[in-house]
Parts: sequence; structure tokens; C-alpha cells
Amino acid sequence: MRKSILILIPLCVVIILFSGCGKKQDDEPTKKADQSELARIDKLQQQQTSKKSADTHKPVIGNISDNPAFFSAANHAPANDTAKDIDSIIMPVLKKVFGDAKFVAESKAPQTKVDGEVVENRLTYVVRQLLTPQDGTPLHSAFTAAGFKTSPRLGRKPTIWSHGATMSLFKSTSKRGYSFVINIDSDKQQIVVESYKLGSKYDRM
Repeated sequence: MRKSILILIPLCVVIILFSGCGKKQDDEPTKKADQSELARIDKLQQQQTSKKSADTHKPVIGNISDNPAFFSAANHAPANDTAKDIDSIIMPVLKKVFGDAKFVAESKAPQTKVDGEVVENRLTYVVRQLLTPQDGTPLHSAFTAAGFKTSPRLGRKPTIWSHGATMSLFKSTSKRGYSFVINIDSDKQQIVVESYKLGSKYDRM
């Protein structure tokens, strides 16, 4: 009897040890699965938080005067130093008059017109407010209030017509001087800013 007990005790110890090891091995995949699931949930929560943050800062149409093209347009950055210089003086005026503006396109190279005039840069903007030809008058006033000088190229006042408005202005920055023609296109809902090569006869009429 005593011998049987002595044999059973080590056997029970071995069984307990093996069963304990088996439990630990079974738990390990469960722990790994739990950690993987937690990581996945954490990633989803971060993505949702980022999306909510982006949506919070995304402008939305607020009233009937808002321009749908503005909300669908991507805002770009000027590619060269001259375009950046022009944008730095044009954009603040557009934002002041129309609530907000986006820089959407620029010319890749200078363009020589039939009369020999050279357009060095052409920058295109969309603004938050729906454009009408009559916006030419307040826009011209805002530019002159911002230090732009009137130009004889197209006359001292803006020209208003059925599909938009146009105006010519001078402006100098710390880098250089510019001769501008600024066009409001109410059909395309765009404002196009053209910078002409200085020294033209049209700027001295």
C-alpha cells in the first residue's frame, strides 16, 4: 500500500505539471489574438478621429450665394517664385472681397500674343462667393485700397460686360513690379490674373 502511494504521488505531480504547461500554451494564442484585435480597434478609432477632424475643418456650403465650384476645387500651391510673389498680394484681396479663395492653376510658360505683348504668368482662382459681372467694381476698389495703382492698359476703371469684368492695375513688391490684367469670368466662375511683361506701350498710354 505504501509503495502504491509513493508511486501515485510523483505520477500526480507529473500530471499536474503537464496540464499546467498545456494551459499556458493554449493561453498564448488567445493573448496574441486579443492583442491583435485591440490593435485593429485602436487603428479604426484613430482613423475615425482623423476623419472627424478633417470634416470639422472642411468648408461647407452655407447659403445660396456660395459657389459650388469652390467646394469641389483642390487648393494648389504656386510652383515658382514669381507666382508665389503674385499670389501673396492677390490672395488676401480675393479672400477679403469673396470670403475665401483657392489657387487652382497657373501657366507653365510665358505666352506671346499676336500684338507682341508677353503674358509672363497666368494664375487662376476660384472664390467662395458666386461671381457676377458687377463684382468688378468692389474688387477693383479692394485692390486700390490694398495699394494697387490704376493702369492705362484697360482704363482707370473696371470694364463690366455681360459675362464678367476686367481691369488693369500696377503693383510692386519687394522683389519686382507687375502690370496686371485681372478678369472675372462669371460663366466659368473663375478669376484669372495675368501678369504682363513690363515696358509695354499699353502701360504708358
